[in-house]
Amino acid sequence: MPVAAPMQLRSRVSSAASISSIDREVPQVNATGSGYTKGRSALSSHTGRARHAVEHVSKAIQVNGKGKKRRRKPPITAHLGGTRYDIVRIMVEQCGFVISEEDDANCFVSTERISELKPYQKINHFPGMGEICRKDCLARNIAKMCKIHPEEYQILPKTWIFPSEYGIFQNYARELRRKKKNRTFIVKPANGAMGNGISLYRLAEKIPQNDHTVVQEYIDRPFLVEQYKCDMRIYALVTSCDPLKIFLYNDGLLRMGTEKYVQPSEVNLDHLFMHLTNYSVNKHSETYEKSGTVDTGSKRSLRYFNQYLRHHDYDVGALWQSITDVIIKTLIVAQPHVLHAYRMCRPGQPVNSDSVCFEILGFDIIVDRKLRPWLLEV
Repeated sequence: MPVAAPMQLRSRVSSAASISSIDREVPQVNATGSGYTKGRSALSSHTGRARHAVEHVSKAIQVNGKGKKRRRKPPITAHLGGTRYDIVRIMVEQCGFVISEEDDANCFVSTERISELKPYQKINHFPGMGEICRKDCLARNIAKMCKIHPEEYQILPKTWIFPSEYGIFQNYARELRRKKKNRTFIVKPANGAMGNGISLYRLAEKIPQNDHTVVQEYIDRPFLVEQYKCDMRIYALVTSCDPLKIFLYNDGLLRMGTEKYVQPSEVNLDHLFMHLTNYSVNKHSETYEKSGTVDTGSKRSLRYFNQYLRHHDYDVGALWQSITDVIIKTLIVAQPHVLHAYRMCRPGQPVNSDSVCFEILGFDIIVDRKLRPWLLEV
């Protein structure tokens, strides 16, 4: 493990391990649809019998021995917005799930559902992972670790949680003015996503005081690719919290702005196509380019980024060691919260037994001009 953990923790990390696609591709069928029809009818027949059996059992146990009706469980919601394969949609429909196509679909996984899983069943979420997946929780937990290990946990830009830390932030801003230092601040909704509600400020006193936001010191000297600001989306698979097991995918996304970067000033603070790299923001830009290959477009493969760095004589190995270090430290922050929540859901599960939970996390990391990685969010 590259960093000494603040607790007894065993981690298995493999930067070369690939995460297999869960949404596996099904064989192609002929254009007449005969093969597809045959497959669908067989599937319908099989799942139809299963549903009939479930309905029969359900009717038989609707009333318990005391004559009271059992409370119905809430339906399972399946988000199919990014699903490419008909077989997934067919199975979801046959199983009676509630289908959602919305980007903000409520796919909340309850602790009750986790506690009821059989040992051979899996669900793609760990309880307690919100401690690093919400911007405000991430900032709060990293700040706690900074007090214990100040040299190890300088992995997040300076961050304040509003409104509770508004006074601390203003004290910092006054100190900057006294030293005649200029800084830009980026303000994000505490539980926002996809670039929604983000704004930049040069004057600290203009930042709204009472909104529930996260305020960060803006990285104004980022590493540029072809004069565009960029950041990385790196995927990690967590398969266990006791012990913590992490696998890093050996590829990912290089997300680029669509307006050439210049340092922030009062005249360009609202140029979000330049300051933000989110796809959900830049897809609306007239200069957004779809990626035809791994080395073109506004969203590229990290393999291209590695080649770009090597071509310009940067130490790619050292950068990835630093990135791995950031990811491990972040998950160490989450581990005690996740472990506690998991044990509350699975109180009788033996230690070191197979986890019924797994989770794929996307780490958004920006690199500055000194090739130092900074964690933006998870």
